[in-house]
Amino acid sequence: MAQCTLLLLLATLAGALASSSKEDRIIPGGIYDADLNDEGVQHALHFAINKYNKDTEDENYRRPLRVLQAREQIVAGMNYFFDVEVGRTICTKSQPNLDTCAFHEQPELQNKQLCSFEIYEVPWENRRSLVKSRCQEA
Repeated sequence: MAQCTLLLLLATLAGALASSSKEDRIIPGGIYDADLNDEGVQHALHFAINKYNKDTEDENYRRPLRVLQAREQIVAGMNYFFDVEVGRTICTKSQPNLDTCAFHEQPELQNKQLCSFEIYEVPWENRRSLVKSRCQEA
């Protein structure tokens, strides 16, 4: 009788997990794929790219060619992890509208880099920081 009760309980639990949404299965502290269309994810990526551009000595602005991986982690705030291919644009950092600036046509002038960024954000304190940034030539 106890085995039947246990089997029924496990079957009910398995059914509940299968029918629950992704949000119901998120565990604080776990790392999950991030939705690049999410506004918070976009703000974190934009923050990382802006900080990257401020910290480089190159006079030309760089922006993402493509996002290879985006992940997020709920902690006492939010951690975002990005692996991004970054390319050099034809615009200098002092120009406006840098997010739409064209990349160099010649691949050797693009100076592609593969970058990993980790951003920590505490939204209710309006605080965001770049925890880790590592780039290498692509």
